[in-house]
Amino acid sequence: MRRAYLLAYMPGAFFVVTGAVCRTVQPMLFAELLSYWSVDSNMTRYDAGFYALAMLGLNFVALMCQHHNSLFVARFGMRIKVATSSVIFRKLLRMSQVASGDIAGGKLVNLLSNDVARFDYAFMFLHNLWVIPIQAAVVLYFLYVAAGYAPFIGLFSVVFMILPVQAALTKLTATIRRDVAQKTDRRIKLMSEIINGIQVIKMYAWEKPFQLVVKAARALEMRALRKSIFVRSVFLGFMLFTERTTLFVTTLTLVLTGNIITATLIYPIQQYFSIIQLNITMILPLAIASFSEMLVSLERVQGFLEMEEREDLARMPISNGIINRVTFNSKEYKNNETDLVMPQSYSKKDNFTRTQSIEQNQRRESLAGQYAIELNRISASWTTSTDPADLTLRNISLRLGAGKLCAIIGPVGSGKSSILQAILKELPLCEGNVNIKGRISYACQESWLFPDTVRENILFGLPYDVRKYQEVCKTCCLLPDFKQFPYGDLSLVGERGVSLSGGQRARINLARAIYREADIYLLDDPLSAVDANVGRQLFDGCIRGYLKDRTCILVTHQIHYVKAADVIVVLNDGRIENIGTYDELIESGKEFSKLLSNQDSDKDDNDASGGKRPSIHRGISKISTKSGDTPEDEKAQVLTSEERAKGNLKWEVLYKYLTSVGSWFIVFLAFLTLLITQASATMADYWLSYWTNQVDQYEQSLGGEEPDSSLGIVMGSLTTGQYLIVYGSVILGLIVISHVRIINFVIMTMRASENLHNTVYKKLIISVMRFFDTNPSGRVLNRFSKDFGAMDEFLPRSILETVQMYLSMTSILVLNAIALPWTLIPTVILIIIFVFLLKWYLNAAQAVKRLEGTTKSPVFGMINSTLSGLSTIRSSNSQNRLLNMFDNAQNLHTSAFYTFVGGSSGFGLYLDALCLVYLGIIFAIFLVPRHYIRYLPCTIIPVGSVGLAVSQSMILTMMLQLAARFTADFLGQMTAVERVLEYTHLPTEDNMDDGPIKPAENWPPKGKIEFRNVFLNYGPEDPPVLKNLNFEIQEGWKVGVVGRTGAGKSSLISALFRLYNIQGSITIDGLDTDGIAKARLRSKISIIPQEPVLFSATLRYNLDPFNSYSDDEIWRALEQVELKEVVPALDYKVTEGGSNFSMGQRQLVCLARAILRSNKILVMDEATANVDPQTDTLIQKTIRRQFATCTVITIAHRLNTIMDSDRVLVMDKGTVVEFDHPHILLSDPNSKFSSMVRETGESMTRVLKDVAKNKYLSDYPDAEK
Repeated sequence: MRRAYLLAYMPGAFFVVTGAVCRTVQPMLFAELLSYWSVDSNMTRYDAGFYALAMLGLNFVALMCQHHNSLFVARFGMRIKVATSSVIFRKLLRMSQVASGDIAGGKLVNLLSNDVARFDYAFMFLHNLWVIPIQAAVVLYFLYVAAGYAPFIGLFSVVFMILPVQAALTKLTATIRRDVAQKTDRRIKLMSEIINGIQVIKMYAWEKPFQLVVKAARALEMRALRKSIFVRSVFLGFMLFTERTTLFVTTLTLVLTGNIITATLIYPIQQYFSIIQLNITMILPLAIASFSEMLVSLERVQGFLEMEEREDLARMPISNGIINRVTFNSKEYKNNETDLVMPQSYSKKDNFTRTQSIEQNQRRESLAGQYAIELNRISASWTTSTDPADLTLRNISLRLGAGKLCAIIGPVGSGKSSILQAILKELPLCEGNVNIKGRISYACQESWLFPDTVRENILFGLPYDVRKYQEVCKTCCLLPDFKQFPYGDLSLVGERGVSLSGGQRARINLARAIYREADIYLLDDPLSAVDANVGRQLFDGCIRGYLKDRTCILVTHQIHYVKAADVIVVLNDGRIENIGTYDELIESGKEFSKLLSNQDSDKDDNDASGGKRPSIHRGISKISTKSGDTPEDEKAQVLTSEERAKGNLKWEVLYKYLTSVGSWFIVFLAFLTLLITQASATMADYWLSYWTNQVDQYEQSLGGEEPDSSLGIVMGSLTTGQYLIVYGSVILGLIVISHVRIINFVIMTMRASENLHNTVYKKLIISVMRFFDTNPSGRVLNRFSKDFGAMDEFLPRSILETVQMYLSMTSILVLNAIALPWTLIPTVILIIIFVFLLKWYLNAAQAVKRLEGTTKSPVFGMINSTLSGLSTIRSSNSQNRLLNMFDNAQNLHTSAFYTFVGGSSGFGLYLDALCLVYLGIIFAIFLVPRHYIRYLPCTIIPVGSVGLAVSQSMILTMMLQLAARFTADFLGQMTAVERVLEYTHLPTEDNMDDGPIKPAENWPPKGKIEFRNVFLNYGPEDPPVLKNLNFEIQEGWKVGVVGRTGAGKSSLISALFRLYNIQGSITIDGLDTDGIAKARLRSKISIIPQEPVLFSATLRYNLDPFNSYSDDEIWRALEQVELKEVVPALDYKVTEGGSNFSMGQRQLVCLARAILRSNKILVMDEATANVDPQTDTLIQKTIRRQFATCTVITIAHRLNTIMDSDRVLVMDKGTVVEFDHPHILLSDPNSKFSSMVRETGESMTRVLKDVAKNKYLSDYPDAEK
């Protein structure tokens, strides 16, 4: 950063130095000007006018320099902030998977919201760090010339005694900042996990334990924040009493050394002290503190930038290049030339596809007969440990020829996905090497979608070729879904695909990989989330058809598909246990051959028993495309923009903020101490003016004789000693009350911030699911990171500065009125114009500030989305696309921010011009010829009053623009409160903790469920996804729910858990669930969700956040799901998202949760979709054993898991089409269920029918007769 930006920052020194020179010379001119009103003055009015004009000129130059410097520094800091943010995002795209597992999305959001924001302020006063010492030396010289050594005594006794305190506080600020940042990271990380896992939290009824966790994290953060705000407030407190205390000590020294306190002596000294005080007690501490905080932020950014990168990405520039041939191993790296594919949203021509097809054919011919993938004795680990026991893959060797289909199978946690990650270079190798020949496309196991249209999720930056796109969508069975979507493929998928079913997400994820032309396709279990019918179509039409001449590695748990594979790899514990063709494995005599033979696939015409894949034409498909298929004729669904308040900030926002303190007495006390503090400061200034006026009258009464400087001499009504005692008492009171003010103020602002956070979080956690479906996580995190960050750290200072500034301005007006009442006329005019300009400016400033806040949300959203999709992004070489999106989001935010900064500077310029005119009028009033003054109330102007009025008016000119800026900043920070308060009005779930129906403690004792005329809409304007459901599930029944992807199976669960409002009734054991408290209802239904969610906490907390069960009970539950040997202890740390567990192990943890709860109703939402057959068998056996007497609802794509059910519920398009015993349904060849079973193949159909029949005969033994 120093090398890149040091020279660019240097021009700002000109403005700082010029302004410092002008400020330093002004007190000299002021001393000369004051002598015009002294008793023995010989100065002419024209000379006094010259000095007044010179002061105005210097003031003008100083203010112009200040404005230009402010704009220059703001622009400079903004450039560094943007550059640093961009570097952070680029680093994220290069990070290794090992490092990304250690970094939380919340921490990255905190880096971009709070740490990088330090650059906005750090450079504002940085030049002053070297200018202030030089200026101070010059000022000290001028003070010595004016008053000898007395000012030095005042300075060294007060100001320079404070410097060590400031140094200690500055050092403490850096330490506190690190502590605050760590605590904030933890809280935002928690919030990120909660928002992403909110559906699971609601279904488990875990709102309260997570509320306690967040509240505890917030309390720790607030403890650190209180220290930070207290230290900052102390710095501001120094500004009030340091100058006045220094002046008092100097005055005391002057009196004790026999000097008379005259206005011409004391007010220039006060001006010099004002310069020193402003520099040492305000600017210097701010410069040091902001610079120290920036260093801490840079340290945190540096720590992130030093995290481990993927080796190949660390050595090559990020580009859209697709690697033709890469050889990498544990010791060396080699990179050949890359082909570039430039990202485009749409292309109206088909040249791209034809050119690509020619290139693909040529490349396939060149690769024919070669190995596409070679794994040579590789061992790999996700950890940095060298312990062989920690290896994820052990001594893997595999050669796969071009155009071959390889199936990888094995139990949960055996390393199937890790092999794909090793090929993608995401998993670091410990030994061995990997050779890849050709382009790679990858479909990840957990479907990754970003918040955009379905089409853009499939194209992912590639040109839009209509025919190819239609063919891919048809191959991936997406065309029927497009007809259901409100805007077709231009419908928004929502963040993480929340508006889609699991199967739809999986097929869009697969379509993205297929649309990208490649030689090698890595498919990580894409068939697990779809039903048997769609799975068969995907396997035959896509994997064996569309990709027939491509090298393909398929990770799967669907064993009946592997017979068509050219090579089958069986993994166990990170090793290849066996490898070969289907026939070779059957003949191997190994135990798993029984598993393969039992899962024999069909022998119909679509069976590839000979290893030959069906020939499906991959040329240009003859799909008719209407004109409406072209992008320019289609209307895309628009993402709902973030709501933004309009107009002026309402006083209601401030009222609610103060109300959130929880005690109006604390608010009253805080503002009372602010008022008393300013009154004390004003009294000190007035008393000095009164004293000098009495001295002036005393000198006039002497008629030119030498005045007596003893303490006992009476001047007016008091002696010099008594003046000193009163003056000292006021200063002492000012010091005491200013510290009391700080304590009260910190208590008030911190209580408000903490209470608001807890209130908003409580509202958020019980908000309706629709809110989370329609609001990206980045938007919500923006409230809890940037907005609360502003409330925590910037708003308290802004309130203190603004209130203090307006109280100071009021005191100046009062003092001027006392000095010369006629100054009230220009003052009133000044105030009227100021209020008009301020209102005009604030209208625009508030709108721009709100815009600046909302444009930050997409930046945060991209961080979370990118972090979860790194493998997909990098495998498709789409880093540049993401970089462009991030840079565009940053540009939009920067435009709003710079508009706000530029507007502030322009407004300040107008105010300065106004203030200079006002100061000129004040000078004119005092310089008007003496014979005109007889028409005014007073004919003699005391020099002390002139000194007081002019010095205060000069301060007022600086204060007006500061007041405007502080007001704008205050209202800008209050927009953060306004945005936070919006979340206090979120629509919340009804009957969350209480309801009209109070079931017994053991409810439900049976588990009977009844649906009557049930409709479900996700949104008030959306069509129903469940339509008139009517069925009854008896106690203890095991019910399987099947249907095509998107048929409404998961929506059925949403209705049962009342995640959305429904019409109709759902009763459990005769009680309508609408009248039961939702927390009670959900806690009595166990669920193993479709996407298992684990939180970054201990394993024990993930299983039992309420601490309701003993360690022995938890260990028994883990033992029943065979995880007891996997985890070393219950306090085993689970990383964010459960990334240190495989997908199957996460499902087993969810099963352990269900076992612990021992409810009478269990729901399984495709829970075994991502596990191997052995784990599936384990889960099924455990459920039959542990939930034998319970009602179990199973949503399944594997029909073998529900064939022994008591009933099967078949759904289609949100309706129930069949509901009966599976054997009865299979007895009707025309039933929907029969057709689904037939699609599994002849042999499997026989097996499934036998299972259903045996179950039926077991349930109804008389039926056989």
